[in-house]
Amino acid sequence: MDIDCVSSVANDLGESPLWDPDSRRLYWIDAWRSEVHAFDPATRETSCTALAPALAGLPIGSIARCAEGGLLSGVKGGFYHLDLARRAARLIAAVEADRPATNRLNDGKCDRAGRFWCASVNTDHHTPTGALWRLDQDKAPVRMEDGLTIGNGIAWSPDDRRLYLADTLTATVWQYDFDVASGAIANRRLFVSTVHIRGFVDGATVDADGCYWAALFRGGAVAQFDPDGKLMRHIRLPVSNPTMCAFGGPCLDILYVTSASRFLDAAHLRDQPLAGRLFAIEGLGARGLAEPRFGA
Repeated sequence: MDIDCVSSVANDLGESPLWDPDSRRLYWIDAWRSEVHAFDPATRETSCTALAPALAGLPIGSIARCAEGGLLSGVKGGFYHLDLARRAARLIAAVEADRPATNRLNDGKCDRAGRFWCASVNTDHHTPTGALWRLDQDKAPVRMEDGLTIGNGIAWSPDDRRLYLADTLTATVWQYDFDVASGAIANRRLFVSTVHIRGFVDGATVDADGCYWAALFRGGAVAQFDPDGKLMRHIRLPVSNPTMCAFGGPCLDILYVTSASRFLDAAHLRDQPLAGRLFAIEGLGARGLAEPRFGA
């Protein structure tokens, strides 16, 4: 196993790594700076698209590829289509106008029917006013779950029968029965508790064998859980705040991990010079699943 820091960009809050098989690049965001980064493994170069002007400074929570081109994004206050070439943003649907001003959309990704699921967070990190939203193409967003503090860790089992959702600071990952045809969820039950593990589940992904891989924020590691929720591997990283992981590369066998420098004081930043960087872990013996496009 090899852990490599592959980008010199130090993000404030790196999130939402997303492999694009067409361009063979790994995209991710710097949430509070409203930036989208792209890493080219062939050249090891990273580019940055600043979207703060187009989004009026609103933070980005997550991104997904769109069937029409461009990216779909969960942003504070709603869902936006992002055109990176034009550095433009177009509002698709507004949400959470009735919620506290400290709420924003956070972790999100598409299911294999092309719907975008996105969980919100109350950035006071205490008040449970977050929700889980489902956005179908050309339809109004549907609230699927409520009462979250920090909605995170969205992923699906390879057979599309289970959906996973974490509420980070409650140290809980839930699983639901999932109907891919209708987009319905039911029968919420405990999948993983991190009470006895250092750190909290942030962003996550599922591999082709059904294992759940999670970045452990404040835990300095990535954890692999089997389909029954048993901890299989605990991989230490040189930063304390990894934020999300996703499989990428032409064979989907490289685990990319974003991280944050936010929330670290000056002393911790001196001790963690790689905080906020993008990492690639190779040699895991696991393969991911292709991320669907919105509207596909």
